[in-house]
Amino acid sequence: MSVIRLDHVTIRTTDLVATLRFYEQFFGLRPGFRPDFSVGGAWLYAEGGDYPILHVIETDNNLPGMRDHVAFRVTGLAAYLDKVKADGCAYMAIPVPGTNLVQVQHRDPNRLLVEATFEGEPIEPGEIRDRQVA
Repeated sequence: MSVIRLDHVTIRTTDLVATLRFYEQFFGLRPGFRPDFSVGGAWLYAEGGDYPILHVIETDNNLPGMRDHVAFRVTGLAAYLDKVKADGCAYMAIPVPGTNLVQVQHRDPNRLLVEATFEGEPIEPGEIRDRQVA
């Protein structure tokens, strides 16, 4: 057995609409086919993707769940930073030492830490924010 790729991440939310809006705004993920489960939610797909990479489950209360973060490999660092700044949310944007990666971290509406990782797109020194996102 070999792991080939991350299949999907599941998060829980008390605000499905805000969560879907967040992942569409920042990552372009859109709802697609989802089986008729007894609980509400959505499966989100990347543009042109043929499988859901993010499962969202609707709940009445915030149950213990994912505590750290979910990371997406993405492109378009400058445009992404523009979106984050326009949203007014707290964020961290740093080059990863010893690599050609840049990570941008901020929180979704459920307080889940979300990381966007960019490869081969250097960050301008004035754009670096190295404070952890609370």
